[in-house]
Amino acid sequence: MASFTSIDLTNFDLARAAQSARDTTEPVATRVASLALDATYVTIGIGLLSFQRVQVRRREIERALRR
Repeated sequence: MASFTSIDLTNFDLARAAQSARDTTEPVATRVASLALDATYVTIGIGLLSFQRVQVRRREIERALRR
């Protein structure tokens, strides 16, 4: 499992990120749709990784029970 305690956010500037998001010329609806699509991809990816992890764990349990 990933450890998020080692991520260093000391130089992360949220104000600069928000300003660059406002400076873009694309319409808000396009940005929202793009964000929703990215969130969907991330959700599906996490779901697939979780499913694979469950499958591996199931196989490990099956092997342990056969011994």
